[in-house]
Formats: sequence, C-alpha cells, structure tokens
Amino acid sequence: MNARRTAAFAGQRDAMRARRDATRRRAIGWYALCACATLAALRGARAAQEGTMNTAVVTRERYVLDGALDEGALRAHGVDTRTIRVTLNTEAHGKIGAKVRGDGTFAVRDAPAGRHVLDVHAVGLNFPPVAVRIVGADDGDGGKVGDVEAYLAEDRTVTVPTKPLRLTPASTLEYYEPASSVSLGSLLRNPMALMVIMSVFLAVVAPKILEGIDPEELKRMQAELAGAARGEAPRVDAAD
Repeated sequence: MNARRTAAFAGQRDAMRARRDATRRRAIGWYALCACATLAALRGARAAQEGTMNTAVVTRERYVLDGALDEGALRAHGVDTRTIRVTLNTEAHGKIGAKVRGDGTFAVRDAPAGRHVLDVHAVGLNFPPVAVRIVGADDGDGGKVGDVEAYLAEDRTVTVPTKPLRLTPASTLEYYEPASSVSLGSLLRNPMALMVIMSVFLAVVAPKILEGIDPEELKRMQAELAGAARGEAPRVDAAD
C-alpha cells in the first residue's frame, strides 16, 4: 500500500515538473520572438538613418552670416541678450550657434553654403523661423558667391532684409504653469508606463498564451521570425 502511494506521489511530482518545464520553454520561446522582432526593427531604423545621412551634401565653403534682432523690442520687454539663443540648423553640418551682443547683433561664423533654417529663442518674444540660402561657388541657382537670401520659413512670400539679417518678433509670449492632471491617455503616452505594462504582459499573460501553442508550431514560428530578421522570405507549405 505504501509503495503504491509513493509511486503515485512520484508520478504526480514528475507530471508537475514536466508541466513546469513546458511552461518555461514556452516563455523562453516568447522572449526569443520578442527579441527577434526588436532586432529587426532596430536594423530597419538604422538602415533608414544611414540612408538619410548619405543623402546630405557636405561642403567645405564657409561664410559669416551677420544678423541683428529688433533692439527696440528687446528693450521694451526687458530681454537679456545673454539668454537669447540663435541657432542655424544646417542639413549636413548640424547646428551652429551664435552669441547675441548687447545691441542685439550677432554673427554665425563658419556657416556653410546651401539652404538652412535660422531659429531664435528669446524669453517673452516669438521670432518666426527664417529660411536662409547662402550662395556657394557650386550653386547652380545663380547669384553672387557669398550672397544671402532669406524669407520666412512658414511663408516664402515674406522676404527678410539681409546685410545684416534683420529679425523682428512676430508676437509676445506669456508663460504659465498648467495644472497637473493624470489621465489614462497621459499614462499610455509615457514611455516608462508602456515599459511597465509590457513587462507585466511578458511576465503574466505571455506564458498563459503560450500554454495552448503546440511546441512544433512554436518552433516553426521562431524559425520564420528568425528568417525574417535575416531578410529571408517566409516559407509557405503546400499543406497550409
């Protein structure tokens, strides 16, 4: 009698251990699927970024872009010129900054030839972005080398005087601190909240989903996803 009971307990223990091992294998397979999908997405994003960077044209021509902010507007609103940021956003050379002098003038040095966007950030004043074109030696659009053309980036029909580049604020800005509120939408837009939700999903829900998947079917899915990550076309069986 005791031998039968011991054998029954041993059988139940082995069955529980087998189910636990099967659940562990399913969880590992799910994590492998997620890892392969993430790797494929990262490779695609990197390829797209490299393609965008390769289309930029690099030039060695450098010029000085002189500008002047509306001194009257700066004084009327008590703007400290030391807090103003002037940035020339170029396509292939990154961002080039310039310091603003006490009278509102500035000079962007080492500005490359081509088309760029000039941004001015001043507390209390709204300066619209300005599209700037600096004529280079290899510029096929005509114009004298070193000449500057400027117009509002949002409205190309509005030109901006150059020599120096004169910038006038379009409006004033008022700053206030909005009341803090917590909503479901704000939580879903929070990357940290999404990471927590995904972690809970992988730890709790994913193993239960994998319990009903046939091991052979899971292996086939893993093989197809690994092949997709390597750029291989999925295989279609005649039975399917």
